[in-house]
Amino acid sequence: MQHQNFKHVWVTERANRIADWLIFVAEIQPGNGLAGHLGVNASMDNHSALRIWVQKKMRAWPPEFHTLGDLRKAFIAQLPSEYFG
Repeated sequence: MQHQNFKHVWVTERANRIADWLIFVAEIQPGNGLAGHLGVNASMDNHSALRIWVQKKMRAWPPEFHTLGDLRKAFIAQLPSEYFG
């Protein structure tokens, strides 16, 4: 199993794949500004912040989400309306 380390938080390969999917479907651009909305370190870029957020949600017990659709809806709910310009 491959992991990535983002400021002492390990992100699994599965969390990375799910984050890649969310980045694609929600059209999350590279840059900054998303981290504060996701409750992760504000100095993180958008894609890294999303990876950390997904990993944290996957580690929650009991599970907060049972499907990828539920996770996607929860992610979209975190975003301010300006992201949907």
